Amino acid sequence: MLERVRIAGTGLAGLTAAIALADAGHTVEVFEKKTALLPSSGPHSEGIRNYRSVDVLAELRTFGFDLQPFSTITRTIRHAPRFRNVLLGPAHYLFLRGRDDDTVDQILYRRAQAAGVTFHFGESVDSSDVDIAASGPPSEEFNILGAGFTFSARGSSLASDTAYALFDERVAPGGYLVITPGRSSHSIYSVSWKELRYEPLISLVEDAVGIPWIKQILGTSRRVGKIHGHAYFVKDPIASAVKGDTLLVGEAGGFQDAVAGFGFRHAVITGSIAARAIHSGEDYRELLRKVYGNEFSEAFRFREKLSRCTNDDYDGMVGSLGPEITLEEYMKRRESRGF
Repeated sequence: MLERVRIAGTGLAGLTAAIALADAGHTVEVFEKKTALLPSSGPHSEGIRNYRSVDVLAELRTFGFDLQPFSTITRTIRHAPRFRNVLLGPAHYLFLRGRDDDTVDQILYRRAQAAGVTFHFGESVDSSDVDIAASGPPSEEFNILGAGFTFSARGSSLASDTAYALFDERVAPGGYLVITPGRSSHSIYSVSWKELRYEPLISLVEDAVGIPWIKQILGTSRRVGKIHGHAYFVKDPIASAVKGDTLLVGEAGGFQDAVAGFGFRHAVITGSIAARAIHSGEDYRELLRKVYGNEFSEAFRFREKLSRCTNDDYDGMVGSLGPEITLEEYMKRRESRGF
């Protein structure tokens, strides 16, 4: 068992691992190249998809994550160019990210400090010099891009339990545009697997702002901040999860939802499992395989299909669901198509 553990990165994965290891009696040091604790994409509301047989919050509690969302999305309104569907049920849980005291980042940071973790901000370390690399997507290897902005809740018509998604190649090539509620501000951004340049993608978001139903949601709100996020996934992140003596967690290891780009769940799970592997001496990759099985390879295959979709395909996908569907019904359809 390592008495002193060094971690690179203060994202969800790094903080989760740091807290677990400190609580288990290890001396933990965390190195962060940024000068302050802040998600790289900027302050925003972030969702966890709840499209699994076990409620995702119940699952994450088994990995030590006990924070409660500020909102549960019970109405997910999905648009394609010609069709609209409303998904009813707790499809997403929303958490705040950023500098404010009630964000996930700051709550976990305070817990880590209370557990005795030492933080070194403004210090960059090589991944080969740490026990856990939680430094986020490789800067030159990201393969998902998010671009958009936050806007004030005041003046907007967005309800706290409702999120919107638009599947349209003219707005988010290979991905989707999403609108999610926050508290004082909301988020609108495109997530793309094809357009990986910020300026072209943000210009598509600007064009989308003129779509009548989006314009109505924004109302008289004002813009608050910028969203610019990179994400990284690989077909089998478990196979490459150990590099020398370093365990790779979160997007540093390509642990990302290749289908929709939701990395929150994987960050918590891999951070927790890495801490367990170090504390108990168990094999990290074997622990990951027990939890994930074939989840990543199945998601990768489905992503390959999605990346070939056209707007006609999106119309077929959304149109086939009808005007309204429950989360339970939708999950049964997902299972029948293999993911």
